[in-house]
Amino acid sequence: MNKPSSLPLFLSLLLAAVGCGSTAPVETETPVPAQEALRGSRYCEILLGDADLGARSVRIDVYNTQGLNECPEAAWVAVDEAEVKAETMADVVVMNGPRHWMIDSFEGSKVLDPEVRRLGGIEMRKTGTLTVALAEASSKAKPYETRTVRRDTTWGYDAGKTVYELVDPEGAVYDMQSYSVQEVQQDEASLAKLGETLTLPAGWAFRTRVIDEKLEVEAVDGLAVVVQDGFGNTYQRSQQ
Repeated sequence: MNKPSSLPLFLSLLLAAVGCGSTAPVETETPVPAQEALRGSRYCEILLGDADLGARSVRIDVYNTQGLNECPEAAWVAVDEAEVKAETMADVVVMNGPRHWMIDSFEGSKVLDPEVRRLGGIEMRKTGTLTVALAEASSKAKPYETRTVRRDTTWGYDAGKTVYELVDPEGAVYDMQSYSVQEVQQDEASLAKLGETLTLPAGWAFRTRVIDEKLEVEAVDGLAVVVQDGFGNTYQRSQQ
């Protein structure tokens, strides 16, 4: 039986627990190794998916470069997905990155497996594993469509720093946790004008502001609500 053709698309939109996610059980979430000057630092992920057609489910292992390297461009573009797929025996391989953190710190993260593994020649650690129903894996996630992910991570934004936020029609605020350079080339300097280039749905708004005191964005009862904009930048709902 063939695997669902939309599975790679869904996996790329999952973005592990760093981006969009699922309400399925997650054994762990974002990578734990912290570092100085986290904001702006670059990372990449490789998602390995295996479909169990009998159980009508998909298991996804997430490997991340955080704390090991900043995913050198030459190494990343040289990764051969077909070779990674053959080496790992995965049903599907999805390249997620490069991405850049827009948080200054995080707490509550765990590494599923501390062993360093080379995927496509890049050192990574397994930072998450989740299982989703095959029906969910065959559906498409869209920009500005919220999803819920199980995690206990708290993002920290330092006083005096700029935060980049989406506001939905009900007034809920979502703070950017990472930006992507997969769809467009951007950096922190260009984010100030992001609202001029995004095609926002009716009722949505984009804003920037400098915060006077430290902002913490945390999951509520182990659940975080996340959303992506049209450029693949990822935000989490804040309890502001």
